Amino acid sequence: MLFFKELLLIHLSGSSRYPVTPGALLPSSTIILIISLYYLRILRLLLRIMRKKRPVDALFPKTRRDILATTYGQPDRWWYLSELAEHLRTSPSSLQRELRSLAASGLLRRRQDGRRTYFQAESDSPIYPELRGIVTKTMGVASALQEVMRKFGDRVACAFLHGSVARRDEHALSDADIVVIGSVGLSDLSPALRALEKKFEREFNATCYSPAEFRRKAREGNHFVLSVLSGEKVFLKGDEDELESLAGRPLGAGA
Repeated sequence: MLFFKELLLIHLSGSSRYPVTPGALLPSSTIILIISLYYLRILRLLLRIMRKKRPVDALFPKTRRDILATTYGQPDRWWYLSELAEHLRTSPSSLQRELRSLAASGLLRRRQDGRRTYFQAESDSPIYPELRGIVTKTMGVASALQEVMRKFGDRVACAFLHGSVARRDEHALSDADIVVIGSVGLSDLSPALRALEKKFEREFNATCYSPAEFRRKAREGNHFVLSVLSGEKVFLKGDEDELESLAGRPLGAGA
């Protein structure tokens, strides 16, 4: 950027601390090229920043994302306004406008009990299943766990949620059940999982296997391994093809 500024000064003033003939001007085509390259560099930087953002960041403002992540993350729970604000570490007044808008649009239920106002995810909404899926994968438990798995890099070959969270039929007290395949153990995961338990107010239970152990149990017909292979899953790292490769069998195959 400094070089770019100095070239412009040469062009405009005809002088520089560099040995340039007084009054010499750079060709206009050179200046245009320099400016184009400079703005191309800025554009590439902006694109790199945009790629790091989640699609949901473009869909919802931050306050709305936080409200939806909390209410749709525990859809059977009624949240008192002050309680919700405390959970999100903000003030009740900062939430009121978004809560009114979400309730008016049919995405949240609103209940008045004396002076207290409560809110809950609207499970009767026609887009409830789709919105719940978006929240789970991009703003809720799955998104938080994906960040945890990402920190372990290649030490995690495949990881996924199973059970009630994956089936999207959990209640407020349901555990988040995870299978992790790789060289990561419970002692490695525990600090991050304990932090998530405080954040989401639910238990996180992880079952860890080495790739060799997971394949052996799948081949031997281990009941738990076969049940998670055939059940609903939300992948935190990897996909169905990678899981099938690790298991050495199709996901829906029986014993």
